[in-house]
Amino acid sequence: MLTKIAKALAFAGIASAATYSGFAQGRNPPAKSPYGNCGAPNGDGPGTTNYYSSGDPCAFTYSVPDALVPQFMNENPQCTLYSRTQLNCSKAATGNYGQIPLDKRDGAGAGGGKNVGSAPFSIPSTRPPVGIPPEQRAAAEQWWQRACVLIDQHDARAAMPLLLQGARIGDKRAQSTLGIRYQDGDGVKADDRAAAYWFGLAAAQGHRAAQYALAGMYEEGEGGLPKDRAKATELYIRSANQGFDKAQMALGIAYELGDCVPRSRPKAIALIRQSGEGNEIAEVLANPRTPARFANAAALGAYLRSLRNAQIAASWALAMSQLRGGETNQSRNAERWEAEGRANQAESRGDHGAARIIREGIH
Repeated sequence: MLTKIAKALAFAGIASAATYSGFAQGRNPPAKSPYGNCGAPNGDGPGTTNYYSSGDPCAFTYSVPDALVPQFMNENPQCTLYSRTQLNCSKAATGNYGQIPLDKRDGAGAGGGKNVGSAPFSIPSTRPPVGIPPEQRAAAEQWWQRACVLIDQHDARAAMPLLLQGARIGDKRAQSTLGIRYQDGDGVKADDRAAAYWFGLAAAQGHRAAQYALAGMYEEGEGGLPKDRAKATELYIRSANQGFDKAQMALGIAYELGDCVPRSRPKAIALIRQSGEGNEIAEVLANPRTPARFANAAALGAYLRSLRNAQIAASWALAMSQLRGGETNQSRNAERWEAEGRANQAESRGDHGAARIIREGIH
């Protein structure tokens, strides 16, 4: 209930969600190559990955910024494109074109003929550390920044190997983002079990958006997790205490209704105001003429509609329709797409700091 009410309110009035519907669409898989499982030509002439006449034509795989791919390939005739930004090489690349080595375990360069999303998820044999080891922070930051660029370019599939590399060494941003990708099936086959695993690791490190997402999974009993509303409420509180707006809104409504927490209108008003998403609703609750308590969300919604405030009524009408009919894939992702759009706008203004804050908040 907490997640659905908060999401429904957040979706109200978001007219730009359709603009970002491309985020839900994975890129088409590369065409099947006649040159072997790695999708790269295997020959002995210039422009082929076996230009040196020996070795594995796919021994090395790199992620290269798309603008620098032509220069990279010019200097490295032993390499060939697998996808727009991934290249397979039979020999280590030379030159500095922003290339990042990719791990074939994560499906890079087809990973022996399989995309990262083509195999069932399996829990890593070694549990990722809590936090990034100091000696790997620079690499983790490079992987994270490249993954963000690819996601902004609607290429979540190409971002997956980078996210997985970061997640394995304890980057909570990458872990939380993987949770979103597996939950939504964006760039990878949807898998709630995988989503719960990665959200769980990020939440354990205090990532507020991951705590909120994991709470929703405990509330619904998804991803192999037990249905545990007490655990869900604990996670909502942790997320809200860190200032995560969606958790604050959900928890505020919970305090108003006494849903898994003691009923408290002052706490409800404070949290809803802090969220920045329901100031009008907070003002209604603060009005002494408002009934002292509501039996459930439906009763609260009926009262708000009776005030004949179009904005409030529309928000609650949408909230109730979501609760009755379930969330469509587009509505589940609407807040993420809208926030991704705001991050992109900040980037276009040159405000990279603001873009990072927005992106870290939703990931």
